[in-house]
Formats: sequence, structure tokens, C-alpha cells
Amino acid sequence: MHNKNPETLPQWLAYIEKLHPSEIELGLTRINKVATDLQLVDFDAKVITVGGTNGKGTTCAFLEEILIQAGYKVGVYSSPHIQRYSERLRINKQELSEQAHCQAFSVIEKARAETSLSYFEYATLGCLYLLKQAQCDYILLEVGLGGRLDATNVVESDISVITTVDIDHVDWLGDDREKIGFEKAGIFRAGKAVICGELNPPLSLQNYATKLDCAISYAGKDFSYQVTGEQWNWYGKQVIEGIRLPLLPVQNASTALAVIEALQLDIESKVLKEAIENASLAGRLQKLSTGAPCDLYLDVAHNPQSAKYLASQLQIIKSRKSKECKVYAIIGMLADKDMNGTFNQINSEIDFCNLITLDCYRGASAALLLENYKHSKNAQGSADCFENIAAAYKSVVNKASASDIIVIFGSFHTVSDFLNFSQG
Repeated sequence: MHNKNPETLPQWLAYIEKLHPSEIELGLTRINKVATDLQLVDFDAKVITVGGTNGKGTTCAFLEEILIQAGYKVGVYSSPHIQRYSERLRINKQELSEQAHCQAFSVIEKARAETSLSYFEYATLGCLYLLKQAQCDYILLEVGLGGRLDATNVVESDISVITTVDIDHVDWLGDDREKIGFEKAGIFRAGKAVICGELNPPLSLQNYATKLDCAISYAGKDFSYQVTGEQWNWYGKQVIEGIRLPLLPVQNASTALAVIEALQLDIESKVLKEAIENASLAGRLQKLSTGAPCDLYLDVAHNPQSAKYLASQLQIIKSRKSKECKVYAIIGMLADKDMNGTFNQINSEIDFCNLITLDCYRGASAALLLENYKHSKNAQGSADCFENIAAAYKSVVNKASASDIIVIFGSFHTVSDFLNFSQG
């Protein structure tokens, strides 16, 4: 351990990035020791841990909005961030100061002694420390990767949530849904409530819930929803009718309502409806007012399942526009994602494809994206390749007209790069 701690947040982040040989190292042994020493395993608050392949962030956003509207103090830990590290922690929707994060890091640094922590473990402990100080009524923890061995799993939760189960992070979690289902189910606690929003849960997940005697509610069986036009109804032990369609996926809103029901909270349906309509999250079908000649959307969709949802939303957005509407996509992805599968799901909604090189760890080159694009279904002829997002954006803006749509997606990094460039 060195003698002098870093002072600013950028200095701390640079320090914790270098601490451990790998950015991600699954396993709870190291973090458990430090978390136990600092009493960050049990909280007075009700803790809801949210895992799954897609929809974790949006499910947390719905829950956060509902619980705050109902008058509770709510802390949310999520990752990765888009622009600022401090986005990872919100208390009643407010980020904490950089100074608060620095103070938390100095506590973790002292407590860890000789224990080596990965970046994500260090960040998780820092945020758990700040959540403990904040004395929330409810804490929402978004799982970083998998579940069973993820750093967030050191905390004893009251309710575990699985949003969806699909193939992603193959290097870490395996390449079939049964293996992935088992990893996701690792956040379940014996005898505690589980909400499963996945309509086709793997047997491994179901068996694990049975083994632990969890009180599990399944989407499609114990709760469900039905969309009719611009509205939708929710069916659980109670029925909520006539909810306006939110910007974020209805499936995740339905899962959030099942969590509220499991918490046995008596919240008026008027409050529930308003909260669901108002919930929003950066980088999820986020409409930006920029100098673009037409509507511009940002989305962090980065795998086939999330691309399929984005395609369905683009279809709706296009249907409200003139027949002349063309979709210009700017896409940047990480090299370990299923690029081909992602293109397969969304190509039919894209008229002009613009591929960029992501300049970051694991970033894919535009050339690699192009190879995958060429072999995908419904590829619209050739795609244009660019060195970076600024070049792609300048090119697209020159071609697009007022009735068109620009959509920028493929990774948190892509969204972040665009925001940094457009606000710079």
C-alpha cells in the first residue's frame, strides 16, 4: 500500500484501475472479506438486487420512480456509467459529489489492506459504503455481470429480480441459456422473494429457486400485462388498467410492478401509473435536442435481444412520421459482442448504416463490424465506415432531412462518445 492516497476522483479512478491485473475478475472471496470488515453485507434498508441480461437499468428506473413518488428514500447503484463515474450512484435521483466518492475510496483503501480488488469490486464497495451512510428506505443494486460471482452479490438482499435471460458475455458466463440461467440465479436467497420477468426461464433457474425454497413469481404465470393501443393493463394479485405506454420497455415496467406487489406496499394506482409514465433513463431511447436536422435517438442496445426491442421502437417512431422517413444508424460495438446477431435483429429498420471504430478496451474496428454486417440478414447494401463518431455524425447530418431519424447505438461507449463529442 502506498503512503499517500490520491486526492481527486480522476486520480482515484486511475489508481483503482491499476490495482488489479484484470478489470473484471469474478469471485466473492476478496470483496467479501472487505465488505464484512466494513459491515457492508447487511443493511437496515430493504435491498432489491436486479440481475438479468437486458432491462436491469430500466427495471431499476421504474422501481426508483415508483418508490420515490410513494415518499420513500431510494438509493440506486448501477453500472457502467455513460459520462461520469458519479452516475453509478443515485440517492433520490441525485448524484453524490466527487468528494463523497473520494472519501468512500479512502475508507475502502484503508480497510482492504493487502487484499487486491478489481475496479468493479472497488467501485461497488465505495458505493455500498455511501449507501450505508445515506440511510435509505430502499436500495436497488444492479448486478454488473452474471450474478452468482458478481461483486453486488456480497449483499444480503430481500428480493431478487431477474429481468431477462439471453446470451451475452459468452467469455464469462458460457454460451447457452441453461449455464447463464444458473449464473443469474446465484443472486437468489433461501426463503426470500424472487421476481422473474423472463417469459421463458431456463430450467437451471427454476430448479435453483425450488432448491432454495424461494417465493418466486413468474412473468406470464403469476403476473402479466396486455397492451391495447397506446395503453396497457397489468395483472397480478391486483389489476391496474389504463396505464399509458412508457418510453422504456413495458416488460420491465410489468416486472417492477410485480416487485412492488411482493413488497406488499399499499401505493395508489394513480401514483403507480404516473411513476411508470415518467420513468426515464439516460441512453435508453433517449431523444436529444442537438443541432441535427432531424430527430436523434441514443440507445445502449448492444446484443440481439436489446437490438430487437430497439427495432420494434423504431418501427413505432417511423409509423408516426411521413412515408419519406429514412433511418440513419451510427453503430459502434465491442469486439466480444454478437455483432452479426445484433444486425440480424435491426437491419430491416435501418436505411443507411454507418459503422464506427470504438477506441476503447475491447472496441471493435469499423472494418470488423463491416465483415459482420455483410453476412447479416437484410443488410441494406453497403455500409459506410468511419474512424470515429464525429466523422460519422458529420457525414450523416449532411445527408439527413427533417423527416428522417438518426439513431446511435451499439454500446455504452458509443453513447458516451457521442455525448462527449456533441457537448464538447
